[in-house]
Amino acid sequence: MLKKLSITLSILGALFVFLYLLKGGKKETIAKVEEREIKTVVYGSGYAKRKDYVVLKPEVSGYITKVLVEEGQYVKIGQPLAVIDSGSLDASIKEVDSRLQFLRERSREGSDYLKSLEEVIESARINMENARRLLERRERLFSEGLISKEAYEQAKANYEVSKSEYGRALSVYEDAKISLRNEEKVLTAQRERLLKEKGKYTLRSPLEGRVLKRYVNPGDYVNPLHDSKLFSIGSGSWEVVLDVDEEYAGLLKEGQKVFLRVDAYPGRTFEGNVERVVREVDQSRKLLQVKLSVDLPEDLPNNSTVDANIEVQPKKLLLIPKRAYRDGYVILYDGVRRLKVPVRVGREYEEYLEVLDGLKPGDRVILP
Repeated sequence: MLKKLSITLSILGALFVFLYLLKGGKKETIAKVEEREIKTVVYGSGYAKRKDYVVLKPEVSGYITKVLVEEGQYVKIGQPLAVIDSGSLDASIKEVDSRLQFLRERSREGSDYLKSLEEVIESARINMENARRLLERRERLFSEGLISKEAYEQAKANYEVSKSEYGRALSVYEDAKISLRNEEKVLTAQRERLLKEKGKYTLRSPLEGRVLKRYVNPGDYVNPLHDSKLFSIGSGSWEVVLDVDEEYAGLLKEGQKVFLRVDAYPGRTFEGNVERVVREVDQSRKLLQVKLSVDLPEDLPNNSTVDANIEVQPKKLLLIPKRAYRDGYVILYDGVRRLKVPVRVGREYEEYLEVLDGLKPGDRVILP
């Protein structure tokens, strides 16, 4: 549980004017009560973390072949950090590339493959033209009664067959070109998927910042199912998270000044502001969180321990020295008499007590 510290104060100027009286030859000390402005601070402890922070893990499994950055190195968005062996994937990409090259060669204008199909078309066209001319002669001879009907019908059938073969040769040619285009599209898409998958084997930085920690070395095996960590990276800006006792929730506001100490830099104090007060109490610890905006050193370790004093709004209080208070009363001096006056006190502030009732500014109390 967070160590509870009472609210401390900074008293501006002298709170009391001390006078001395002689009573029966004995000196008495009198304090003149004055209302003064005080500054209250609330203590909290917590940690400093990078505002933009990420732990990088692999999307694929394999052996680390290269580590391209070191701890503390500044990296840019997209900069390669490490490479995982992608041997089997490279073989698949090579196979697809080879098949694509073969298809593109076949699809090329004037390729041997297309020429062979075009030769079949040309041969079928010539056969069809020869059959057409033969049919025309037979038709003329048949009309003149010089040949039999059977000879004419045979020529007609031969023409229909040759025409059909020509049409089939054209269809084979067009179907072959369509098939080549479709297969090329499929392989191109497959190649893009493989290249996208291959991109996962080169780990890149998702943000601009510093490599805070390197978890791997060349030769290490990583697997996303094993929750393998590769690097942690953080940006230059910081967020400080404090735990504060819930009893001080009413004193905290955004924008209040904060004085921060960091274990990593003993003897130094950093100044910042309250950025946000999380208005939800952790019931198990009776604490609430306060988030600060503070400029901290670039090389400060992430999640460093911090403690801070939050300066809340100054207010005026009527205070008396603790030693003037005697179990519910004080001895008031009115210039002539010494009177036993009951008082009601509030919070204790170091060597002073807050007076809630029974005294007013200017009253003088006798100290024992």
